[in-house]
Amino acid sequence: MAGARRGPGGSASLRLRESTLPLFAHLAELVGRDRDENAERGTGTSYEAAPPPAVPAEVTRSVPVMASMALLLVTWAGMFGALFVATFFLQRRLGPDPLTTGLRVLPLTALMIIGAPAAAAGVRRFGPRRTAVAGQAGVVLAVVGLSRLSPASSWPETGALFAVLGAGFAAALVTSTGTVVGDAPRGYAGVIGGLKQTAMNVGPTLGIAVVAGLMPLASSAGAAPAEAARAMSGSAMGQALAVAALAALGLVPASALPRR
Repeated sequence: MAGARRGPGGSASLRLRESTLPLFAHLAELVGRDRDENAERGTGTSYEAAPPPAVPAEVTRSVPVMASMALLLVTWAGMFGALFVATFFLQRRLGPDPLTTGLRVLPLTALMIIGAPAAAAGVRRFGPRRTAVAGQAGVVLAVVGLSRLSPASSWPETGALFAVLGAGFAAALVTSTGTVVGDAPRGYAGVIGGLKQTAMNVGPTLGIAVVAGLMPLASSAGAAPAEAARAMSGSAMGQALAVAALAALGLVPASALPRR
């Protein structure tokens, strides 16, 4: 009698419910399970993974790598900031031709070339920390000496200061570069190489920006262009002390490098 009451249509409807109810139950189970997993992860209803950081945590946690990056930044800033003001002083205040100016700065290039292998030997004997601190101290002393130049300064005095600047720069550069390569976390050589190149590009811009921003506009309405240029170059040599202070900041990351 129950079959008769259902009839053909009732049997079809019953079979449809019996076949679709397990399907809906399974879908509801899947949705509920996914919602619970998202709640446990704290992602809410978002199904997109968070993008990885630009600089991995393994790199930022490496003290030698981060110290080397900071040392590269301030060393390049001090180097190019000093060259910027020295160019004003030599060519605008003393008035030599470009060839004579290049000959005066030649000890800088010579000591950078000679100082690179010497710095590598120093790292092997004394360790990265001592070599980097000595090199950065040389950069600071050379920049301070350049800020005290006057028209009465002789060629040997100018050449000696540029030689110290080149030797100190080579020691700091070789040590920081070797530390970055040697202490790089495994698998992140590309990231560290990009950071190193960024520091070497931003450093010169920072040094020149500091000096140019502090350089006073000494020209007046009635001053001749040559007199204004001499006044500006003389003031610019005083601004080299700001570059020296910037380079002195490199002593902090240099002291954080490994002893061996």
